[in-house]
Parts: sequence; C-alpha cells; structure tokens
Amino acid sequence: MFARDRLAVCFGVLAALGMLWAETPPGASGMEPDRTLRTVLPKEIEEPLTNPYMGWGLWAGPRYFDGKVFTLEYNTTGFGDDAPLFSWVLVDWMWADLEPEEGNYYWKDLDTILDYWAARGKQIDLRVWVTDDPGWNGEPGNEVCPEWLWRAGAPYREYLAQGKFKKHEPDYLHPNYEKVYLPKLRRLLSALAERYDKPESPIVMWGVMGYGQFGEWHTRGSRYPWSDPISKRRVLAKIIEMYSEIFRVKQPRVAYMLDTDAHEWKALDDLLHRQAIDVAMSKGFAIARHGFMTLGYYDWKMSEKYWRQVPMYAEANWCYSDVKNHRTHGTVEEHMDVYRAWHSNFAHYYMDAASYQRAMNEDRSHFEEGLRRGGLGYRLVLKSASWSEEAPAGRLFVVRQTWVNRNVGRLYLRHPLKVYLTDSEGNEKFSQEDRGFDQTGWVQGETYPVISVFYLPKDLPPGFYDVRIAMVDQGGKPRINLAIEGADSQKRYRLGKVRIVPGP
Repeated sequence: MFARDRLAVCFGVLAALGMLWAETPPGASGMEPDRTLRTVLPKEIEEPLTNPYMGWGLWAGPRYFDGKVFTLEYNTTGFGDDAPLFSWVLVDWMWADLEPEEGNYYWKDLDTILDYWAARGKQIDLRVWVTDDPGWNGEPGNEVCPEWLWRAGAPYREYLAQGKFKKHEPDYLHPNYEKVYLPKLRRLLSALAERYDKPESPIVMWGVMGYGQFGEWHTRGSRYPWSDPISKRRVLAKIIEMYSEIFRVKQPRVAYMLDTDAHEWKALDDLLHRQAIDVAMSKGFAIARHGFMTLGYYDWKMSEKYWRQVPMYAEANWCYSDVKNHRTHGTVEEHMDVYRAWHSNFAHYYMDAASYQRAMNEDRSHFEEGLRRGGLGYRLVLKSASWSEEAPAGRLFVVRQTWVNRNVGRLYLRHPLKVYLTDSEGNEKFSQEDRGFDQTGWVQGETYPVISVFYLPKDLPPGFYDVRIAMVDQGGKPRINLAIEGADSQKRYRLGKVRIVPGP
C-alpha cells in the first residue's frame, strides 16, 4: 500500500505541475514565477537526541526486588533531576495496590508518579502485575494479587518460591479460572483503560501481564503443570485477546522467554504457537525480551522476523547496579552491542533513583552513545530538500526531500511532515501537513526520496518567507528531534527561503 500510495501522489504532483505550467505560459504579463529550484543540504549533527517512542527508560514502582518499599518521593524527586537522556519510564504496579478491596480502586499514588514524569516530557510504559511474583530473594510478602481475589473463588496453585516460601499463582486449567479470575481481571483492566487508555495519556505502552512470573510470560518459577500444548495456547491466546480488546488506543507489549516446555520446541514457529506470541504479533503488539544478555537462537530469529513490523523492547539482565557489580551479567558496553544487533527501540536497566544517580556519575557517556548515530530507536536525517525559488499564491508548493535513518530501530507511529512559511522572526504565516508522509518503514542503511505537496492560499501576501519543517503528532504539534541543524524552540527546522508571488 505504501509504495502504491506514494506512486499515486507522484503522478498527482506531475499532473498538477503540468496544469500549472499550462495555465501560466511563458511571458504572461509578469506573472510567470522563477522555476529555478532552490536546493539545501542541511548539516547533520552528532549530539545525542531523545525522542518519543524510543530510547532509554527509567524505573518506578512500589517496591524493589528485595521487598524494600519505594516512597513516592523516591520514585519522583528522588532521581535528582529530570533525566534528560531518558525519554520514558517503566512503572510497575500491583493489582493488590490498585484494588485493595473488590471494586474500590486507589489511584492516587500511581497518578502522582504518572503526572510527575509526564510533566517532564516522559512517556510511560505501565506494567500492572496481575498473577504472582516469586521474589528475587524469596522473602515472603510483596503479594501481587489482592487476598480478596482468592477468597472470591479465583483458583490458585501453591508453589515454593525462592527461599522456600509458599506463593500463589493462578491455576490456569481450573474451571474457575475462566469463571472467576478472568472476569475480575477484565474488570480491572477495563478500569485502567477507562482512566488511562486515551490519546492524551502519557502512557505509550501496556505491559501484558496475565501469565507467569517476573513479567516474562513463563512459569519457570513455579513450573506450572500444563496438560498439553493446545490447552496452554488456548489460555494464553485468551489473555492476549483480552488485552487487545480492552486497550484500543495505546499499544500493548508482550514479553517472551524460554518456558518450561522449551526443550520440546522444534523451531521459532513452535515457540510462537505455544506461547500465543503469533496472536500478539497479528494484533501489532510490541515485543519484549528480558534477561537480555542471555539471547539465543530463538531471540535472533524473533528479531529477524519482527523488527521491521513492531517495536523491539530490551530489558537488561538485572538492574544497572547489578550489571556494574557482577561481571556475570555483562558490561554496559556488551549490553549496547546486543541492543544494536537486536534492533532495539527501547532499552532499560531497571533504573531506579539510586541507580540513575550512579549511572550518570559513572557511565553517562554510555547513555549518550545509545542516543547517537547507530544507537537505539530511530535518528532521522534530512539529507536534501528542494523547491521552486518562487511560488504563486493559490498554487502548489512542492518540496522534494531525501531522508535517512541512522539508527537500528524505527519510528513506528506515523508523524506527518508539516511545512511552515514564517517571517524572519519565526512567526507563522502559513502551515500545512503532508498527511501522506509516512516514515514508519524507514530503516537503517536505506535512502528514502519523498515528494510533499502543499497548497498555498490565494490570499498569502507576496514576499519572502522562511521555509521550516517539522514532524508532528496527530494534533499537529512538532514532536520529533531531527539530526540536523536549524531547530527553533518549537522543534521546527529552518531550511531556507521562498519568494511568494501573486497568483493569477
């Protein structure tokens, strides 16, 4: 569709230009504009760029791996600054904290964290835990599901977690799983969607959490005894379908890891089928891989198959402090190499406030490197642009462009190109979007020629105007930092001038 639509636009431009020349023959009483093309070659910049839908993530939540409670201050002002190299925040939250009594929700603490970071320009990846958590050190407590859930008849299975403490997990094959657990989970997720799944919400992703431990879509902590692959797929597909039905605005993401039946997998398609990942991919979910330095055959095949279709989300081995303290987790340099090879759009190290402060003191250059050429996500460069030096009011204004993406991921949500004609002070006199502009398929190593057509108003006063461009969101606001010089305070990029002459 993309290639065919672009071809149609090109034919439309040629036809319109043909009409334009036919209607204004040479020598027509001084009305003939100068058809000389002005071509500009914007200077590429090398500094780190943060952008939406990509980059480094912070981490906030109610408690740490060892059960230590995080205060609201720790999750907000405790970071010490606005984290300028980070564009998003992973917020973990527990069902037990959101719905302490059935049907009664407590939003205040979560809202405080979301509002704090949204006010600082961060997008949110909200991961609400709804099954169980074996804990990192086996300490009791830190329960994910509220006790009223089990009392209401939701079936559970006991298992021994790390440290030999008993934990509850949903009993996925019990008849009451679909009769009690799933309806109550659907009600919780629907409440979340009603509150946060909106275009203006800072939430950019929903973590799919209806199965397994550690948020990783496996039950290696409990070794849940599935009776057969078909039953497992049916349950997991039902969870995927539920998230897809409920969260219609912002993108869900699903993790995948080797599950307890991995020794039976024969190929990538077997993994996709048993874990119902193929269902998630058919619905455009993002895909996450945790424990990142342990990538194997299936991980590389997964990246090869999907990175051009959906965002790739890398969750590092343990947290930043553990990466620094334990050589077995890999160095930050090794993590960066793997992030790149896996085409990661997003990456994080469970960067809580203390870890963030240490990272900025010891490894700031690592995080800057991830936002330079060849790093995470996308980095869009306008290599050239050209337009007629003179354009008549009331006619077409055609801008030919050549673009490249320098980084290993892509911008997977379309941001139209908007052209502005301004005075020398940047005051807007005319603007219009190219709604056919689509950069979502741009990948590293390719060059993308684009023709954008704009329609000048008949009453646009004659004179010289600055030509500026921006990539804008659905509300028309500039959102994307480009890797070229010329940016103004509104993320518009000045390219050069055009002379507007009176129309016929």
